[in-house]
Amino acid sequence: MNTQQLECFIHVADKLNFTKAAEELYLSTPTVTHHIKSLEEELGAQLFYRTSKVVQLTEIGNIFYGDAKDILSRIDLSHKKISKTLSQIPSYLRIGCSSYVELKRLQPILTDIHREFPDTYPLIFVRDYFRLRTMFESNHLEVMLATKEMIGDMDCTFKKIKDMKSYAVFPEQPEFSHFADAESLTFKELESQCLITLNPKLIPFQPGNSAQMFLTLNSQTNFHIMCESEQASILMAKSGYGISILPEFCIPKDHEGLYIRVIKDQLPIEYGIAYRKTQKEKYIKFFIDNFQL
Repeated sequence: MNTQQLECFIHVADKLNFTKAAEELYLSTPTVTHHIKSLEEELGAQLFYRTSKVVQLTEIGNIFYGDAKDILSRIDLSHKKISKTLSQIPSYLRIGCSSYVELKRLQPILTDIHREFPDTYPLIFVRDYFRLRTMFESNHLEVMLATKEMIGDMDCTFKKIKDMKSYAVFPEQPEFSHFADAESLTFKELESQCLITLNPKLIPFQPGNSAQMFLTLNSQTNFHIMCESEQASILMAKSGYGISILPEFCIPKDHEGLYIRVIKDQLPIEYGIAYRKTQKEKYIKFFIDNFQL
């Protein structure tokens, strides 16, 4: 016994006409006749008296009519309960990024997602580049904030949000005042300074990136400090240990006590979102379409 057999029985019983029942169900008349015959065989009882001119319910048919209606009603109610339960199960948007500064930039879009998709919750992972890549490739992240060079040969789609450059970050202290007077700096002007850099696992070496090539060569002849986070790098610069070299997405908006100067002799860094085109969830598309810096 299945729901289509029961639906055919109810419609024929209501109309007392196989053709009209078939039309309402968008089935052929032979199909409806087949379902009624199969149901009668399963029950071991005749449900209709039928001739070429008349269709009537048998006594068994009248008794079964109420049960059939009750069965279909219960099935429909069960479907509604399941649909309601499924709609209340929370969804999770897993976001990867490589710096804690990016967390503040996520706040506006997460506020909008909370309003538009109240049953969707973000899970945010701040990891180094290699761990983010592994998580993304193993489908443990839906989206990842990254530079185009960080994406490399990953099987994904990249949406550029902004072109960024690297910046020199140094404290508002007298020994650095001659740098503060300039609107921008060159690598040549910085080559004698103690430079504070990030571990390459946070921002992998990119062939052709003039900032990284300069830092690599300069570190062979000058004292450098390598940090494990942008927070540590900014702290060291603020304490007067040297000049921190950071990409724009690692620099906080609140940088009181610090000078921020762009390094001008470099190509821009393409920064944006990595995601998979196969993902169809509306909240993921909303994030991709609306995330801004």
